Amino acid sequence: MVEDMRMAGPVPLSLTFPRSEVIVRAPVYVAYRWANASCLGGGGVLPRALIRPGWGEEEGTVRLRLEISTRAREIPWENVLAPGRGIVYDALRRTAPDLAERVHESGWGQHGMAPFEYSAPMFPQARRMRGKYAAGGAGHGEFGSPLPELVQALALHFMNPAHSVLDWGGVALQVGSVTVQQAPSFTAGRARLRTVNPLHLSEYKQPEPGGEHTAVRALLPEDPAYPVALERNLNRRAETFGQDPGITVEGITWVGVRRTFRVSGQGHSGRRTGAPVEIELTGSSGALSALWSAGLGQQTGAGFGWVAA
Repeated sequence: MVEDMRMAGPVPLSLTFPRSEVIVRAPVYVAYRWANASCLGGGGVLPRALIRPGWGEEEGTVRLRLEISTRAREIPWENVLAPGRGIVYDALRRTAPDLAERVHESGWGQHGMAPFEYSAPMFPQARRMRGKYAAGGAGHGEFGSPLPELVQALALHFMNPAHSVLDWGGVALQVGSVTVQQAPSFTAGRARLRTVNPLHLSEYKQPEPGGEHTAVRALLPEDPAYPVALERNLNRRAETFGQDPGITVEGITWVGVRRTFRVSGQGHSGRRTGAPVEIELTGSSGALSALWSAGLGQQTGAGFGWVAA
């Protein structure tokens, strides 16, 4: 349901919100979606002043939570994760075209990783149906990145009334509001992170000189090589976002149901398998915060490995 807040303009935020419900911290402005776009002026486009330059840098790592609704009763399994990648790039091309081109062409950092992640749309109150991914009514979806400029670009797009409906693989998702979630502090250097999307890892064959690594098979939590491969991946991810690569996997405390999903995109087409996991980690607070917003494992740019808030 879209919230109608009929106001003459942005209002300075002076209230204190619980960590998980922060909209935007003072002295920035409240950033709701508007039901009546006429109150915005400028053809209904959300004023960029609502999110100032540099937003996110002093607030720390943040993610976006979209309150959504749909009349659909299910999302086909092949479209549970795949559409999110296209939605991210469409948003970036509209609000930050230079960043979109850079990310699409070469990824981010020394390992060329996708610097964004997202959840599948989730509908906690939808009626469950055997063998189907249930949808319907009110739900939410989440998007994140350790890069403040990327999160800001997504926020500007999602809060624009002209883009209030997301096409999630043919399922229309009405966006009601956008809020900002702040990362836990992780000051103790320890974290227990649980993924809500399957975490994917592949075992690779050593390449011939001048060749490329070739994926041999998906690694699952019961594989002896899994913890080592996961720790290596997490440290590469930390390096990608300029953090200390000193992360240690202390244990795997829970494993969910194995799933296979379709992925698409440049160099990412096909089907990938993984399982949701809960893991205990130690590392720097900055590295743990980056993983919280960027996801765990491989194929995070296709929706695998999203971490629960």
